[in-house]
Amino acid sequence: MPSNVSANKKPARSKILGMSKPAFWISLVVLVAVIAGGAYYVKAQQSQAAAAVTAKQATNQTATARTGNIILRASGTGTLVASAESNLGFQTSGTLTVLNVQVGSQVKAGDLIAQLDSSNQQLALTQAQQALNELTSPAAIATAQQAVVTAKTNLMNDQYLLNANQTAGSNQDANNNAYAALALAQNKLNDAQLKYDPVSGQPLTDPTVARLYQNLYAAKQAYNTALANYNSISASSNPLTLSSSQSTVALDQAQVTEAENLLAALTGGNVPANATGTGLNALNQAKLNLQTAQNNLAYTSLYSPISGTVLTVSNAVGDTINAGNTFVTIADMSKSQLTIYMDPLDYSNIKVGYKTNVVFDAVPNITYTGKVTQITPQLATVSGSSVVEGNVVLDAKQAAGVPPLTLPLGVTASVDIIAAQANNVVLVPVAALHQLSPNNYAVYLMVNGKPTLQAVTVGLQDGTFAEIKSGLKAGDVVSTAAQAVAKP
Repeated sequence: MPSNVSANKKPARSKILGMSKPAFWISLVVLVAVIAGGAYYVKAQQSQAAAAVTAKQATNQTATARTGNIILRASGTGTLVASAESNLGFQTSGTLTVLNVQVGSQVKAGDLIAQLDSSNQQLALTQAQQALNELTSPAAIATAQQAVVTAKTNLMNDQYLLNANQTAGSNQDANNNAYAALALAQNKLNDAQLKYDPVSGQPLTDPTVARLYQNLYAAKQAYNTALANYNSISASSNPLTLSSSQSTVALDQAQVTEAENLLAALTGGNVPANATGTGLNALNQAKLNLQTAQNNLAYTSLYSPISGTVLTVSNAVGDTINAGNTFVTIADMSKSQLTIYMDPLDYSNIKVGYKTNVVFDAVPNITYTGKVTQITPQLATVSGSSVVEGNVVLDAKQAAGVPPLTLPLGVTASVDIIAAQANNVVLVPVAALHQLSPNNYAVYLMVNGKPTLQAVTVGLQDGTFAEIKSGLKAGDVVSTAAQAVAKP
């Protein structure tokens, strides 16, 4: 039925939203283009705004070069100590009889501090001196001189016998002479024997018999002497006899040397370092005993080796003192000195000769000046931490208005070591520097509101400010932005 069909028929697709199909797609394309264009415009506007903000921030990150002072320093702590300290003690034991100081006393080098009972030491010294006097008396010197003469005489006689033993049997003329003397003595003996034989049985009371007997006896004696002389001269040298003679002569020579050395020691002559001899040894031992007695007596007196202030006194008069124990402590406080402790990270700024500023905790409003005099080459450990240890001596002449230091030893202080300092120089923040190459720097100088690269010469830097030696003047404005707005 036509009427029913017409009522149920759907509209055509080209009529969507009341538009034909071509009109719909054209409208859609236009809409997308409008949306995309709007998004691009918004993004562009945002980028331009961000760039403007960045430029404004870069322009605002600036600093003005100014005139000021810059100091490179190392900071640490210090303790006031004595410039010299001496712990004194006796080298011998005894009873204290004299005490000339008390805590706080001022002493000079060489002053007598205290003394022990020295009765025994005095007696030992007297005995040692007496023993040496006996060995060096005029009688002892005369005896030594006589010993030299006796030793030389013995040497001469024994040398003659040695010479005879060495030349025995070698002199033919002496042999012939001794043989001729023996022959003559033999003839005289024979002649005397022939004359005595006829009366040999008669009593010697007869003068003739007695005379003949005496002639015979004398002839026998002369013969025996001639025979002994001949045998001695003609006999060859005996090795044992020769060796004995040589040993005797060597001994005589040694005795002469020892006697001469002793005499030289007694009379102020030169004595070889290796000299020996019982007499010389006794003399040297007596001298040593005297020196020991003198030292022992000196040990009973205690003298100050330095000038200073007495810090401690351990005993009183009447006490028994043991050798080696500290009895008195003396400190030289004429120079104010500190032991300092610094961070190892500051080692490059710690050198001998550097000036220092010292502020004691007890007087925090006063600054004392000084100088580093010593840096220990090895790190020290303080409270479990490794530190650089050294010494600082305060200046003898402080600035006007700084009072003399009267604080006790042991007070603590804050110590600044001045490694380098520049006064009245142009300064800029370190953040403004740009390192172009080693030791070659530049900054961005603001010219008409725009950053312009400017080469500068940099001096000291302390981590916050840098000294500008050339390239800038006080009042110039530089950029401190992390990145430069303008490129070189």
